[in-house]
Order: sequence, then structure tokens, then C-alpha cells
Amino acid sequence: MVEVAGPADAAAVVALRDAAARWMVDSEIVQWAPGEVRVEAVRHQIEAGEWFVHRVDGVVRGTLRVIDADEEVWGPRPPDALYVHGLAVDRSLRGAGLGGRLLGWAGARAARSGRSHLRLDCVETNQRLRRYYREQGFQEVGRSDRDGGRHPVTLLERRLDPAQTTNPGGR
Repeated sequence: MVEVAGPADAAAVVALRDAAARWMVDSEIVQWAPGEVRVEAVRHQIEAGEWFVHRVDGVVRGTLRVIDADEEVWGPRPPDALYVHGLAVDRSLRGAGLGGRLLGWAGARAARSGRSHLRLDCVETNQRLRRYYREQGFQEVGRSDRDGGRHPVTLLERRLDPAQTTNPGGR
């Protein structure tokens, strides 16, 4: 279902993210802005093995970035979690559960690597996304304003079952 993104996927990842950002702007949701992530940056992150994609009929329809540490947002932490960024799903698949399955895949990946948590963040005022993440089993555990307080973020984490190394039902 999920595969490591290749260099040729960078433009598709950015296009999917920008489409989600345009929808957020149109819906008056503060989270992402179109054009804020460049293809070159994503290509570099892909080369580091951080981006993953889900394809439908050969087309990237879902994506997420998974990293080992996130000191920029979470500060120094022990290596007990993987961190998710850039989760985006094609709007044509809205309601199909793909976002939850991608998060479940990331959780299983974290558990397989011996991690006890999956962590992510979202803009504090984005109540819709905060609710979505809570519905996916995440708990709000704090906030961060490490960007100078322009857009404080809510920190969320999901405790992982160490025995769960597969992705049943997307959770």
C-alpha cells in the first residue's frame, strides 16, 4: 500500500500538498500555504528516505513524511518516536479512510523499529485537524511556538502497542 518515494515523485508530492493547501486556504483553515514547500526541498528529503507515497493506478494519491526526530517542533527528546509531517490525501479520496491507513502504516513502522509513540503536530487554531487526529487515536500532549509564536502548534502523540507491527484497519 505504501512505498518509499523516489526522486521522480517529488513534483507529485508537492502538487498533492499544494492542492491540500489551496483547499485549506479556500476553507479559511490556517495550516499550510500553497507554494511554501519547494520541489528541491522534497527531493532532498526523498533522497534521505523520508517521504512515502500511496498510489492508485500509478498516480500518487496519498503521501507523508516520516522522520526520526523533530527537535525544531518537539525539542530534544529520547529516540522513542517517529514523527509524521506532510500527510496529504487527494481530495477525490476524501472519506475513504486513506489518511487513517497512512497513519496506521506509520505507527506500524514506528513499532517495528522499537518506538513507543507516533508524533505529529498541527496549527493550534486548526480545530478540524486536531479533532481528526484525536479520532485517529492521538492525544494532545502540549504546544509549541518555536516559530516565534506566529503559528503555535498543538503537539499530538499516539502510544503504540509494541506487538502491533502491522496496520489493521488503519489504526
